[in-house]
Amino acid sequence: MAGQIRRLIDELMQLRTARATGSTHFVRAHLILHGINPDQYSLKSEDDPERIRILEKMITDFRANNS
Repeated sequence: MAGQIRRLIDELMQLRTARATGSTHFVRAHLILHGINPDQYSLKSEDDPERIRILEKMITDFRANNS
């Protein structure tokens, strides 16, 4: 399914920036350090299972640490 990476990036950005204004740059840098450049993905981008796994883990970890 194309675009899953973009949707996961958007979900992670929304989760991580919901409380802290201005933390978008931090989240983007964190993604880039994990080999995921948010600017390279759109809703039409081909999905990479490894990138999806990384993003899903980041989302799961964030939710576990902030619940």
